[in-house]
Amino acid sequence: MTGPNVQAGLRRAVWLLFLAAFACIFLVIGLRGHLNLSVRRLAFCALLAAGAFGLRRFLPLVNRLSPGRWRAVFGGGLVLLLALQLGSGFLLLQDLTTSPFDTEAVLRTATELAQGIVPASYNDYFSSVDSNVLCMFVLYWMYRPVYLLTGATGPAWAMGLNVLCLFLAAVCVCGAAGLLWGRRGKAAALVLCLVFLPYYIFTAFVYTDTMAAPLVAGSLWAFLALEARWGRLSQKARLLGCAGLGILVGAAFLMKGNALLLYPAFAVYLALRPGFWTGLRRIWRSAVATLLLFCLGSAAVIFGFNAYKWNCGLLDFSLYDSMHTPTTHWIMMGLENDGAFNSESFTYTGRYPAIEEKKAAIRARIRTNLEHLFSSPQSLAWLFFTKAETDWSDGLYTAPQMVNLAPVHRTWLHEWFSVDGTHADLTADFGQAVYWLLWAAGFAAAARGILNRRTGDHGLFFCAICLLGNLAFLTLWEANARYPFCYSCCLLLFGAALLAAPRGEDRGTS
Repeated sequence: MTGPNVQAGLRRAVWLLFLAAFACIFLVIGLRGHLNLSVRRLAFCALLAAGAFGLRRFLPLVNRLSPGRWRAVFGGGLVLLLALQLGSGFLLLQDLTTSPFDTEAVLRTATELAQGIVPASYNDYFSSVDSNVLCMFVLYWMYRPVYLLTGATGPAWAMGLNVLCLFLAAVCVCGAAGLLWGRRGKAAALVLCLVFLPYYIFTAFVYTDTMAAPLVAGSLWAFLALEARWGRLSQKARLLGCAGLGILVGAAFLMKGNALLLYPAFAVYLALRPGFWTGLRRIWRSAVATLLLFCLGSAAVIFGFNAYKWNCGLLDFSLYDSMHTPTTHWIMMGLENDGAFNSESFTYTGRYPAIEEKKAAIRARIRTNLEHLFSSPQSLAWLFFTKAETDWSDGLYTAPQMVNLAPVHRTWLHEWFSVDGTHADLTADFGQAVYWLLWAAGFAAAARGILNRRTGDHGLFFCAICLLGNLAFLTLWEANARYPFCYSCCLLLFGAALLAAPRGEDRGTS
């Protein structure tokens, strides 16, 4: 069961599942008439394809640059990206403490706690929904020293932190691409990040999706780096690396629930990695130690933060038992209507006075929903593809809808990036064309994997596992196009592979 032929067959099966599942989803979206194949959108696709072809031909030139010149070129590209993100953030600046969204509770609580106002106005919100409490505390930890030093708690500080998160996500994508394909990979990833519009449109939307992006991308980069250098690392370095990776993944999970999928993704990837089981038999004691350190790192950050949350004295959880919304609520919501958010589900859960009663009522409604769906295959298929369309069809991850929550000033950039802007359709067409290019790269990687062509395969195989895990997770969970955003790093790596992966095995210098 663990022989190389079995592993190779299972890897092909995973690639085949990835290709079949997502190709089927996009096919159904097209058959429903929701792909919007306008002339302008197709023209953007043609231009991007031509640009990708040209870039692939010229990328090998970066290997001829001297180390100093390469650092200047690559560093200049990163500075340009950061400058564009900061400019977008200031032009799209929002005062999210007044927004009609969960961001109001998060931002207002962070700023009030920073000013010493305890309990904060939205204290009870975190007794009801605590999935974004780390996001709130990160903002509080940033605002508190700023307030003590300057007396300010303005929205620009939160926007700056958000820009840093998005910029670090791009840096991690470039770092992972550099591990796989050297300089060409870094250059290709940087070009893709520069044209990836959500990295600009989300700059003023401070929430868990953007803050989780660098944690997920950083976890992916760290994992690939550990794998690539494992044989050259000392035992101490291996243990410290695994502990650090565990901390990073634990923080990602606390920030965004679907980062939990990284744990099974690591397990599946390693189980199907060529030579893994043979090596495990030789050094099983070392393997157990590294696994233990990884788990301890995750446990330390998860349990440590929860202990801090409950005992820091900043939040009053006295109403937790009567107000808390169980995690299963979002599964219940994902199994009814169109699978997206609906207020009736919250009304249903909220009518029960204690958490155990809520859990029992939710289980009963989930059971009823499943019985209905399994008794009607047509309804089950309709719900699956409707949710998949919501989750995977939007190349901008609903970012334009988030731009107008609470703008400080309406600027010219809103006409391009806001959903009601004059040029919103042009932005949507370009963003969707980039998104389709990335998915085309993913399908090309899947085809190579099925044919067992392994150039750069190991990193891309891990990306495929992550996206399949998200598909499975979001099939049950509430549907929302923002939720896959923190795994956009996987799509960007597929795109980098299309542009940079050499035909031979030479990866170039990094």
